[in-house]
Amino acid sequence: MSRTTPESLVVAAIVKAIYAQYPDAHVVKIHGSLYQASGFPDLLAFVNGRAYGLEVKRQRNGESAQRARNRSTPLQKLTIAKLRKAGITADTVLSPSEALAVIQGGHKFLDNSDLPNLLTSEQ
Repeated sequence: MSRTTPESLVVAAIVKAIYAQYPDAHVVKIHGSLYQASGFPDLLAFVNGRAYGLEVKRQRNGESAQRARNRSTPLQKLTIAKLRKAGITADTVLSPSEALAVIQGGHKFLDNSDLPNLLTSEQ
């Protein structure tokens, strides 16, 4: 029997919060596999005709929010940058309230300066 990890509890709480706020939303949990591109956000949420990519991190005891977000891998940050460049709202979130803030207002917790610059290079 597999043990539920704390991050999976954060993911479940985010999914529940999205459906509570947006009953007609569709949320997909991305499970990494050998047949899928690496670095893709943990959750894809489709709300009112818009797509959102949410990379979920669990904030550890005593850890700052910024440090928790910066645990996103370089590939995850690159993917977030690519999604943003394609017009999709994408970010790293630590809680249901942060996920809803991203959806409601396009709030960015990861500043573009934290992400790879895609303006000058083809990725």
